[in-house]
Amino acid sequence: MDVDLLVRHGHVIAMDDAGTLIPDGAVAVAGGRIVDVGADATVAARCVAARELDAGGAPVHPGLVESHLHASFHTFRGALPDHLAEDDSFDTFESVFYNHVTDEDEYLAVALAAIEMIRNGTTCFLEAGTVLSPDSAARAASLVGIRAVLGDPFIWDQPDGFAQGMRAAAGNRSRIARAPGSRAEALDRLGTELRRNADPDALVTGHVAVLGLGTASEELMLAAKSRADAAGCVLNIHQSYSPADTGADRLRFGKDPLLHLADIGFLDRNVTLAHANHLGDEECEALLDRGASIAWAPAASMMWGHGGCFRGRHAELHRRGATIALGSDSPNWSNDFDLFRQANLAVLTAREAHRDRTYLVAEDGLWMATRAGARAVGLADWIGSIEVGKRADIVVHTLRRPELVPVTDMVRNLVYSSRSKSVSTVIVNGRIVLDEGAFVGVDEGELLREVQRSSTALLRRMGKVVEPNRVARRG
Repeated sequence: MDVDLLVRHGHVIAMDDAGTLIPDGAVAVAGGRIVDVGADATVAARCVAARELDAGGAPVHPGLVESHLHASFHTFRGALPDHLAEDDSFDTFESVFYNHVTDEDEYLAVALAAIEMIRNGTTCFLEAGTVLSPDSAARAASLVGIRAVLGDPFIWDQPDGFAQGMRAAAGNRSRIARAPGSRAEALDRLGTELRRNADPDALVTGHVAVLGLGTASEELMLAAKSRADAAGCVLNIHQSYSPADTGADRLRFGKDPLLHLADIGFLDRNVTLAHANHLGDEECEALLDRGASIAWAPAASMMWGHGGCFRGRHAELHRRGATIALGSDSPNWSNDFDLFRQANLAVLTAREAHRDRTYLVAEDGLWMATRAGARAVGLADWIGSIEVGKRADIVVHTLRRPELVPVTDMVRNLVYSSRSKSVSTVIVNGRIVLDEGAFVGVDEGELLREVQRSSTALLRRMGKVVEPNRVARRG
């Protein structure tokens, strides 16, 4: 069999239902898809490859799937002081940002996010519906060669519904001139990005996004659900992020939010809830019953002190069979787009919270970052495992890192020690986009210089000067 690419002598971690591990394995790729997987000697004997890649015994696994990401904020990563309250950040930074950011700024921000994700072993991301110019995001994703699932920006019809501390930003809705100004406008824009799904082999596709956090009426939410159902795609919404918005939803609905969403037919298998840090017992049962997914962002919860890692139900729900995927959220919330970090935090905080070393293990973290992520972004049939017929989104590590040596248990080594540091070669849709640490088709140095120029100019237009934290020493 003639193939385009043959990855040889890899420690293949297939992430299939059988938990297949092949210490000396090979993966054959043709036409952007995986066409053969197995022992190296067997696969090599039946394949003639245009190019062979020798993994040298290093881990080979499916690309990680980023299930909750705000890609455009990269242009002011690190700009928010640690002592700035979250409600102030919405008012003083984000709403100002959206009134000054240009399409080119967003293009460069998404390109920066994309090269960071590729270097960290992430081959697909779902953008949470906050890039004002999805076409700019699509152009950036195509440049780098990463798989992207885009949504319409700021689908909301009651932006003043932000709870308590978030109300400041929502009350300034008029400052976000490019966001929908009415329910009619939101309904008109809803589902626009689904046009990208006409090509079954597209690298950039669309999903239905609703901002959430109290900003969407039931009419808008049910319209979004109907469009996602018709399109056969995922519906992504922020839900139960903080005590404030969770409490406001409880007042609005007269019961726990997920119970109400189940009652009205919104909570369903094709719905992915971003964060879901604060769930009650009955809500957990409803989520398990309806099959909705959660995109858990451990670092973001920890950075802002929301308690999701220690009082949240994510680990418990994963153990009970729910789809718990992982997300990096955004710069200034977790600050780096590294799903190995999220997987590591998910496993370790679950153990600490439950005081049980076995509550989650390394395999759980990798599952969340691959198989669960693929389902949460609506691409479970495409990606998330190394199996014949799936798209060839593959990450190859290198043993030329001390963290992966000695070669013992590769999954534990990946999640606990090397994480993204050992990523060497990344393949997306059968194409090598990172070749032994070097990008193919992207001048990384020049891109980083352009991003810095864009960030400097944007912050100047916003009237922001980044200064060190000035917090008095305590104690």
